[in-house]
Amino acid sequence: MKSILKIGFLVFLTGLIVEGNVSGQTPELLRLRNKSFDAPTKYFVIPPAWYPQKLFLAGKNIKELRLSRFYRKEEKSQKGNTHVALATYANGVRENIGQRLDYPMISGHRYQIEFWLAWSPVRTTVHPIQSMFHPETGLRPVKIQLFGFYSQHILANSLLAETTTVDHLDWKKYTLEWNSPGKFEYFYLVATWVGDEYYNGNILLDNVSDIKVMLIDSKK
Repeated sequence: MKSILKIGFLVFLTGLIVEGNVSGQTPELLRLRNKSFDAPTKYFVIPPAWYPQKLFLAGKNIKELRLSRFYRKEEKSQKGNTHVALATYANGVRENIGQRLDYPMISGHRYQIEFWLAWSPVRTTVHPIQSMFHPETGLRPVKIQLFGFYSQHILANSLLAETTTVDHLDWKKYTLEWNSPGKFEYFYLVATWVGDEYYNGNILLDNVSDIKVMLIDSKK
């Protein structure tokens, strides 16, 4: 009789664990892939495990943009041999890069991510056609905004956090924290203008951390 009760209790616990996973409970870390943007020896490639969200591309085809440009040797990365540069354009394009999470962000949780950013005012990271005949050098500083998307549907999204203006030439570490207002299976790091004016700008990105779960609401 005791054995039967013990088996029944274990089955009950297993049911609770499964139910918890289905309801969206997350681990302590939302692990990301290819966090230092390793890639083949090419300059114009999208790094493996990362991809852009078309919502921010102002109707432009990805092939029309110099999306996610890599630098080596003379262009020192913060970690390893590669990093990525994201541009903004005066025609409304915001280059961006993101991933689908293995576990979604959920309401009632607080999250944290770290990455390294820099700015290069003389680097030719903008496409000459998309730059609307503005000089490719002298690019203005921008910032990074972090968006969560419930799915690949472009309307199901929310701005979760953003950096200050990145106007320094050396690499500096940034930390973003946010409370999730809902369930999000995707996240994107988006280069964004400072102010209401569209302009040609750029930002350098490297060494992104996993997303850390800072706080879990016990009432959820």
